[in-house]
Amino acid sequence: MKLIEVISRVIKISLLPSMQWKVIRDQQDSNKMLLWEYGFPIILFSAIGRSIGLFFTIKPVLGFSWELVSVLFFNLISWVAIPYLLLISATFLISITLPRIGIETSLNRTLKLVLYTFTPLFVVTFLVYLHPLMRIMIPLGLYIFIAYTLYIYWYGVQELFQISLEKKIGFIVVTICIAFGAIFIAQHIYAQLIDWFLPGMAAYVK
Repeated sequence: MKLIEVISRVIKISLLPSMQWKVIRDQQDSNKMLLWEYGFPIILFSAIGRSIGLFFTIKPVLGFSWELVSVLFFNLISWVAIPYLLLISATFLISITLPRIGIETSLNRTLKLVLYTFTPLFVVTFLVYLHPLMRIMIPLGLYIFIAYTLYIYWYGVQELFQISLEKKIGFIVVTICIAFGAIFIAQHIYAQLIDWFLPGMAAYVK
């Protein structure tokens, strides 16, 4: 998949989810293609934004030093690995849960649901963490972003699965709560890891 196609998909799922989910439903993308050719560029993009923001935050503390380079490298690797772990865990969890409530699915469809739903999150993460001053957007835009994620997710569930309205609402509420809880837990775990890696750094990444 070429980078221009990745960018096109990111824009369309972020701005036109009701139309794009119909296209996604019929695309014959393998799990490998989804995870590496589409997922990796946007996850790396998000991680780079976090690393640039962290540079502005800790450079006055560490100066230009090997500690600065090592923390930035640790941050970049962590925020590539953590989203992958969350995506894969959520995909398997949903794949196991859906058949138990009578909804047919496949690993590919579930991966599409998870990956494309959280595509805007990776883009917004890049922007929010790009500079420390941008973090004022987190409390201001959190509820709006959650609502918009629900909007995208709603259309994804509708297009990818045969599901009644009652089951759809219950399933969406539960999975979104779990997903955002996992994100906050991941942030906390990362803060503990970086504090272990270089004591005192947790205060600069929260």
